Amino acid sequence: MDKPHQVAPDIDVLPAHFPILDMGFLPVNAFVIKAAEPVLVDTGMGMDSEEFMKALESVIDPQDLKWVWLTHDDADHTGSIRKVLEAAPTARLAVNALAMLRMSTTWQVPMDRACWLNSGDSISVGDRKLTAVRPPLFDNPTTIGIYDEKSETFFSSDCFGAIISSPVQDADEVQEVDLAQGMIGWASVDSPWVHTVEPSKFNQELDRIRQMAPRSILSTHLPPARSKMEQFLKLLAAVPASEPFVAPDQAALEQILAQMRK
Repeated sequence: MDKPHQVAPDIDVLPAHFPILDMGFLPVNAFVIKAAEPVLVDTGMGMDSEEFMKALESVIDPQDLKWVWLTHDDADHTGSIRKVLEAAPTARLAVNALAMLRMSTTWQVPMDRACWLNSGDSISVGDRKLTAVRPPLFDNPTTIGIYDEKSETFFSSDCFGAIISSPVQDADEVQEVDLAQGMIGWASVDSPWVHTVEPSKFNQELDRIRQMAPRSILSTHLPPARSKMEQFLKLLAAVPASEPFVAPDQAALEQILAQMRK
C-alpha cells in the first residue's frame, strides 16, 4: 500500500501497486467518498489487508462508513471486505446480486446488509446521488462502476486501467505515449472479448460515457485522471482493431525460472 491522498475535496484514494514481471506496475486503488453518508469503493487486495485497514483508518473512522460499494467481486476488489464490514457495523453493502452470490460460495455474506444494484440504479448518500454504471470495458459480468453527480466523477472499476512503468499519484505524471500503450494493452488483457465486437456497436458504448461527461475518472487500475475523458475514449476506440494479447506460455515460464535460478 502507498500513502492515501486526496484527489478531490471530498474524495480520497487508497492506492497500491502490483508489480508485474518485466512489464511494470498495475495500480490497484480503492476510494473513500466523504459524502454525508460516507462510502468506501472497493477494498483492495488480500495481500495488503492489514495495511489497507490502516490506510482506511488514516482517512476515516471505519465506524463512520455508511456504505461499502463493490464494483465487482474479483479478488483485487474484495481483499478486505470482511474486515471492513466488521469494522463498519452500520455500513450497507452496495453490490450486484450475482457478485454477492459468487462471494457466498466462500463466506456468508450478510444478506440483511446488502443493497442489490444493476446498471442504471441509484442510491442516495445524503448529499448526492450515486448511480451504477456499467463501464464500456469489464472483465466480470457483475461490474457496476459509479457516477457521482456532485463531484462529476466516474469510478470506472477496471476500465481505463493501464500498466505503468513506475508508481505515480496522478495520470498526468505518465508520459502520453506510455499511457496510450499501457491503456490499450490493459484493455486487451482485461477484456479480450473486445476484439470480437463490431467497432460501431462498441463506439455506441463509448458514446454513452461521453454523454455522461465526467470531469474526473477514478479507475481501480490507473492513477487519478482529470479532464482526460475524450483522450481516453479515443484510446479505447482503437482497442477492437489492436493486436490481441497472448499470455506467456510454459516455455516463457521455464525461461523466467531459469533466470531466477542464476
